[in-house]
Amino acid sequence: MSLQVLTDLHQEVRRLFIAGSSVAVGDLRLTRLLPQLRKLGENAPVFNRLADAVQLVTEARPEQASAKLLELGTLLHSILYTQGRTEAQGTLEEVQVTETRGVTAVPYRKMKSLIDALTERGPGRLEVIRQGYEDSLFQDFRTHVPAVAALEDAYAEIAEFMYDDVIPSIGPAVVPILHRQLNLQGGKGDARKLYLIHHLQGPVNAELILQAAGEGAAEVRIAAVDILGDYPELEDVVLEKSYERRKEIRRAALSALSRLGTGRAADRLFEALVGKDRELAVEPIQAYSHPTLIQRILDQAEAWLNAFDGSAVKTEAVEQLFAVVQCLKGKNDEAVRVFLEKLLSSPAFMVKETAAVQEYAAELLLDMQRPEGYRFVESLYRQWGGRHIAYSFQAALRCLSPEEVYDRFADLLRNKRQAQAKELLRTLYDLTEQQALTLYLEAEDLSPIAWDPRWVHLFVDIDEEELVCRFVEGPDRKVVDYLLKKLAVAPQLMKPRTISLFFALFKIGHRETPELLMQALEGSEGKRFYFMDRDQLVLMSLLPGSYAERLEKFAALLSYERAKQEVLEVAERLKTKTKDEAEMGKGAGWIEWIKSKMY
Repeated sequence: MSLQVLTDLHQEVRRLFIAGSSVAVGDLRLTRLLPQLRKLGENAPVFNRLADAVQLVTEARPEQASAKLLELGTLLHSILYTQGRTEAQGTLEEVQVTETRGVTAVPYRKMKSLIDALTERGPGRLEVIRQGYEDSLFQDFRTHVPAVAALEDAYAEIAEFMYDDVIPSIGPAVVPILHRQLNLQGGKGDARKLYLIHHLQGPVNAELILQAAGEGAAEVRIAAVDILGDYPELEDVVLEKSYERRKEIRRAALSALSRLGTGRAADRLFEALVGKDRELAVEPIQAYSHPTLIQRILDQAEAWLNAFDGSAVKTEAVEQLFAVVQCLKGKNDEAVRVFLEKLLSSPAFMVKETAAVQEYAAELLLDMQRPEGYRFVESLYRQWGGRHIAYSFQAALRCLSPEEVYDRFADLLRNKRQAQAKELLRTLYDLTEQQALTLYLEAEDLSPIAWDPRWVHLFVDIDEEELVCRFVEGPDRKVVDYLLKKLAVAPQLMKPRTISLFFALFKIGHRETPELLMQALEGSEGKRFYFMDRDQLVLMSLLPGSYAERLEKFAALLSYERAKQEVLEVAERLKTKTKDEAEMGKGAGWIEWIKSKMY
């Protein structure tokens, strides 16, 4: 029986159902199908019945057309139904369902969009999967098989989300599916499955892990060797793998050894550090806590440092020292501090070629948070002609009073062309980035650094406008005059520097600030506002409530609808301000609204 003519007829009948039965009478498309139906009717009488039904529709009177079309549709759908197949290919398998997870009350219609997102390709799937996770749809076992399959998704973010969040949330119920879908000759997706089997089922699959470590493809082998670090009884295997030819396998084996924490593991890590695998050994040693290993590393570092000849620096010697210094990260021992200070006091070592090692060592001393270390780092810039002044300044902030910090470093900024002044300025900008937001951040969000009030006058003297805005704390004639002079340069352009100046004036409570801001907005005539950024909206929100009407008139000047609506929203909020909130825009709900525009 030919299905093509039935399909064509179905399309035409569906078209007429949508268009209406009034157009079915005399329909040419239906008429063209009659000869084919009559021809097929010679062998199958049912096609003659269809042909008769089609003819009745095309020749019916208008008032009878709807009934005849419905009869044709009913007959056609009955025939098509007999041609469908409902059986699925393959063998039946028992689905293992735990007591707490089975079929939920969620209808399949809602579940289908999630399953499609897990099994198909295209944009927008991650959002559907995240929503399904938030709605707890993965508690339904119908999602488990496609969820495991999604570990191999070509879109890495989906695969990682399934690995990090979704599959662990399902729990042990998914382990049998992970086993069935695991392919030891697979890629990253199968490596993720192996990790999940290990994490969800526990260290009871030594045989599977050993098989994967010996026979698996590259990605699976790397995962298996790493997992072996949770099997102390298999230390010999891990040691053997640490000498593999493939670099990634050796890396995984050294990582596994760091978790075993035995003396033999320490010996192998030290051997790798002083040999060809020092780059691979750094991270495992950083994560290792064996005390004798750290002492061996320090002894070796002392020997390398004593043999270091600054007059003929070799790349190999620098890399060796860099590796051992990196290994000391997180090791807050007195012996480590003493070595790092000795390193940074050695004239042979303190040369241009070792600059990266010097900076790393200084950072480690700061991270140790020891008073002795702070005092040593604070003296570095004096000891070495201004070098590392950034680290010295950070150490000074932690071990000296605000007055002492100012007295020692302020004069170094007077000549901004000097290298140490430029480095110190960069550090000040980095350390005070949050201070640009002090007007609308809560106190606990601010930097804990205490600053001497003299800094702001220094920044006025050397014309560091942004730092003046960040450091100003209260009304000061010299500072106010400086800010107003800077603001007078084309305020209507509302550039980022202009916004910082307005924020600073609001911060110190300068009474003319609201009027100056409103005049700047009105002077722009809305020509430059294609959209409103976060800072512009927050700045407008600081206006007193009496400016709401003028802000609405300004919004009317804006050409872009989105910008106009955002300004109107601010204007509506201004109308709700109480008398107590009028000066600074603070009050119930305002801080939260401002923060919503910030982040």
